[in-house]
Amino acid sequence: ADIYDRHGSRLLEGNVRSFLSVRGGVNKAIRRTILAEPAKFFVYNNGIAATATDVIVKAEEGKKHVVYAKDLQIVNGGQTTASLSSARYKDQASLDGIYVQMKLTVVKQDNAAEIIPNISRCSNSQNKVSEADFFSNHAYHVRMEEISRRIYAPAVGGAQYETHWYYERARGQYIQSQMKMKSKSAEKIRFEMQNPKSQVITKTDLAKVVNSWQQYPHTVSMGAQANFIRFANQIVGEWDKQDTRFNDNYFKEAVALTILFKRVEQLVTSQEWYEKGYRANIVTYSVALLARLIETRFPGKLLDLQRIWNQQSTPDTLDRQMIAITKTVFDAITDPHRETVNVTQWCKRESCWKKIREIDIPPVDRF
Repeated sequence: ADIYDRHGSRLLEGNVRSFLSVRGGVNKAIRRTILAEPAKFFVYNNGIAATATDVIVKAEEGKKHVVYAKDLQIVNGGQTTASLSSARYKDQASLDGIYVQMKLTVVKQDNAAEIIPNISRCSNSQNKVSEADFFSNHAYHVRMEEISRRIYAPAVGGAQYETHWYYERARGQYIQSQMKMKSKSAEKIRFEMQNPKSQVITKTDLAKVVNSWQQYPHTVSMGAQANFIRFANQIVGEWDKQDTRFNDNYFKEAVALTILFKRVEQLVTSQEWYEKGYRANIVTYSVALLARLIETRFPGKLLDLQRIWNQQSTPDTLDRQMIAITKTVFDAITDPHRETVNVTQWCKRESCWKKIREIDIPPVDRF
């Protein structure tokens, strides 16, 4: 913090980013730790990566100290450094007891200009960890994973074997489970037959399906992360009330809704009116409008999800109903008189759903 106060952004010239202010989520968390749990800063923070062209280390009382660094640059950890300085200046926070780990790379002067940018680029390009990744170890996902590996879906289409709907609790699980299997080996062939790639359900996929059915298509339209946060909050609340409802039957119904969702995607793509745009919005709004139709036209009744599970497909009557709904949704979200010109942005607004949910869709024959 002292060095940053003295030299400011010059200390971060080798970094790919300047200070992003305390408004961002990461920097808010850094500030919160500084103020509320300073002793845990070392535990929670990733530390900084720095470079120098020369360093002098001295030993005093059996401990080594860096006493001099030439051309010091913080190439990763600029947010940490600036947040410490900012908290001391703006919040009058004490930095006593706060420790930060540092990886210090000494580079030769003659190739520093080439190596330092590469170190910065690599240090700042780690795979982003999403909200979905943090939630992947919740007991809900662990149970869904366990059920998905245990329960077989009925064999269909003349197949002689049953299959799994593979729930991918953590990203890359499906691929990782095959890593030690030799290509074209009997083990790998059997795995792929029992766990077809088309039947992999990721947790963000499930969030999209469930939120659509629960009539939150505007939230689904906001994107995977925003949608997943709503799903996560809902599941945590329901799990804490009664986790026993998340059983084999719940899993089968979740798969049935996934089958419905995938079928609607296929139906939209095959329609003459489809112009190869807004499919994701049309699908989520159509599934939500189906739930709304049942709710208003057939109070007290439910869609027979068990039948979809048993058939591993949607009945023809349901397909006809969805064809009618999807065309209505397409016309509604692309209505020239919509409140927002950009269709994608319009679909993200709750007012869009409030308008579409009032459309009266007649049930098709035998629905």
